[in-house]
Amino acid sequence: MSRWTRLRARVAACACPAAIGLLLALPVAAASGHGHGASVATVQPTASTVPIAPTAIVGARILPVASPAIAAGTLVIGDDGRIAALGPVDAVAVPAGARRIDGAGLTVYPGLIDSDTSLGLAERDMEFAAHDVLETSSPMFPQGRVADAFDPDSAHLEVVRANGITHAVVAPGDSLPATGQSALMQLAAGAQGHVVRSPLALHLNVSERVGGDGAPGTRMGVAAQLRQLLADGRARLNDPRARAKPDPKLDALAPALRGEQPVVISATASQDVRLALALAREFGLDLILSDVIDAEDQFDAIAAAGVPVILGPIQLLPRDTQRYDAHYRVPAQLAARGIAFAFSSGGVAQIRRFGYPRLAQMRNLPHLAGLATGFGLDPDAALEALTLAPARIWGVDDEIGSLAPGKRAHLVVATGSPLEPTSDVRHVFVDGRDVPLDSYQSRLRDRYRDAGGLR
Repeated sequence: MSRWTRLRARVAACACPAAIGLLLALPVAAASGHGHGASVATVQPTASTVPIAPTAIVGARILPVASPAIAAGTLVIGDDGRIAALGPVDAVAVPAGARRIDGAGLTVYPGLIDSDTSLGLAERDMEFAAHDVLETSSPMFPQGRVADAFDPDSAHLEVVRANGITHAVVAPGDSLPATGQSALMQLAAGAQGHVVRSPLALHLNVSERVGGDGAPGTRMGVAAQLRQLLADGRARLNDPRARAKPDPKLDALAPALRGEQPVVISATASQDVRLALALAREFGLDLILSDVIDAEDQFDAIAAAGVPVILGPIQLLPRDTQRYDAHYRVPAQLAARGIAFAFSSGGVAQIRRFGYPRLAQMRNLPHLAGLATGFGLDPDAALEALTLAPARIWGVDDEIGSLAPGKRAHLVVATGSPLEPTSDVRHVFVDGRDVPLDSYQSRLRDRYRDAGGLR
């Protein structure tokens, strides 16, 4: 039974007319085209069933990220979904029979990557019956895999994709000490569906927590529980007889303890970062820090440890003791120290701050990077933190994150840089396919405009 079916059953059981009216107004069928609202949505074939049409984008400004920008260039997408050629207009021939897109006045850049989201795990911010974001039955749940709960028909995928975001790390909520395993998803189905890599990383949290049976209430309690969990997992690795009997919780730790899988630790304040670095040293973890928004005095230690950072929203209000621009300056401060970092919309971390994932923020990912350029971050570094930097952090830069011959054709064609809020996305290619840019909202707009309701 789906989440929405369960939710409808609950509302029907309470026989509350107001609640039933609210439920019927939800965009349940936005992506599937079934049930209420089907007249607004149209059923589209999955991307993997649509043949790839060889395409040439001619005369556009091209931002490859890993190499210098091309003022007027041509990019050719082959029928295998990869970039076949890339270079100045006079150096790249357009293949016979290829679809041609006039790129004059347009900018081409790699598809953007959001490194911390709850995309596909929740459909409405504050309707918790429809959330698969955080398993609260236990504070230690490393065996949970978000790929098991990801909804490929979520209406949010269309909205986020239309703003040039082609990939997202979908992670479990970070409001408990050990919350599970994330997955890297592409936001339109390819030959292998949406999943690029799963499980991607083990997620732990040493920051503030909310809810959960048996969750500790202090940092020392969190540290003690995490040390015990990791010690138990390490002991199991060293005992062949123990491994003869399955233990999903401890078995889920094995790749991280062997150094084969990164461990993301959510750490907001200075003492959180110190604890995360200590745990990584103690257990030999391949650490990625998440958040660090209030840990400026630990940036040198992060740089010395060579640990990358997933940076969430920077437009949060500062604490009483901070400057007004304390959070806005964090990206530039990380870059100045040579710390590899990636921007994220922070859909997961916002559960801890606000109690729900604020899904609407996910489409604003490129605007966060643009905002940081007004506070000292170089624009090239900002674009890299949306593309190649996260691809490197997650170990997929051989396929995505930059534009080069042979790489998968995940790219965006827009009227300007993604750092500029006025840029209008014209095309998004995922795995070489030009995916639709409509969404539930745009279909509603067109429905009422066509009916004469909009002028």
